Amino acid sequence: MAKEKDKKKNIEEVEKKKKIDKKVKQKNYNERALKFFEFVDKYRLAIYGVIGGVLVTMFVVILIWPDRIAKLKDGTEPVAEIKGLTVTADDLYENMKEIYSISALLDKIDNKILTKKYPENDEMNDEIKEQAENYYNMYKSYRGIEKEEFLAENGFGSEAAFLEYLRLQYRRNKYTEDYIKKNISDSEIKDYYEDKVYGDINTKHILVKVDNSASDDEKKEAENLAKEIISKLDDGKTFDEVKEEYKDKITYEELGYKSYNASLEQAYLDEMQKLKDNSYSKTPVKTSYGYHIVYRIDQKEKASLKEVKDEIISSLVDEKKSSDTNIQYKALDKMRKDAKLKFSDTVLENKYNTYISKFK
Repeated sequence: MAKEKDKKKNIEEVEKKKKIDKKVKQKNYNERALKFFEFVDKYRLAIYGVIGGVLVTMFVVILIWPDRIAKLKDGTEPVAEIKGLTVTADDLYENMKEIYSISALLDKIDNKILTKKYPENDEMNDEIKEQAENYYNMYKSYRGIEKEEFLAENGFGSEAAFLEYLRLQYRRNKYTEDYIKKNISDSEIKDYYEDKVYGDINTKHILVKVDNSASDDEKKEAENLAKEIISKLDDGKTFDEVKEEYKDKITYEELGYKSYNASLEQAYLDEMQKLKDNSYSKTPVKTSYGYHIVYRIDQKEKASLKEVKDEIISSLVDEKKSSDTNIQYKALDKMRKDAKLKFSDTVLENKYNTYISKFK
């Protein structure tokens, strides 16, 4: 009798240990998944407004991917079982609603709507492959992880599943941009043109380099050298004479004509616009590269509104995305309403309303 009790006790302990091991394993996986998406947000590789996480991706890969669908007649049929435990479709669905529901559901719905709006093309696939390669290269550089390990570690059953995930994010971003464009008024475009657009400006500059990581003394030394160069210009020396005199201490560059939206730091753009033709900076211009002395040569005529309208719209889109970090959630909510999204499950409906209310 005592032997039977000991045997029963051992079995219970083994089962208990299995459950604990399972929870620990799941906890470790969740932590790795969270680290991955923190990494995604940090580098912003054209992946904007990520909904859900790797747990969602794993759920989609395992349960929704075409070659893994459980063939069920009703919710009481088992989807998996072990000795002493049978998991039915109903069991899984109830758990899914608590953990994965909204993200998994929206991935499925958005993918259906957006695939029709933005059919797959070469441009899309090229950009997605480039994004994927960026992930692989970064993980290899920073953690020494090869592609296969990266995919497995982050819950993707195959590279195709990862590319499909990136393709959904690409389409969501594309829809968000189109949503913003539709809501930009003609008056906004006109105001932007009048306030911010100007003719291309031709400049050259002298740069006294100093890193942001330099000591305060090093930064002060660089600033003083830039001031010294300006004093030489004030005393009558030409820009070319000064650049020759300090050639071993400075960097000289002719930038040529740059537009109002050129890829230059704002401090430089502001300075070149402020200066008059054939004039130079009276105080050093600080950027992340160091201290500049800008020389403005001349300026072209301002382009017509018609010529720069598309550029202005792109700039306004970027501004609106920066000023409202929730704009993608709002755009996708509108898209789903336009598609007549209806819920048959009131629990999921309430969860969705609670979820989307956070972004309004």
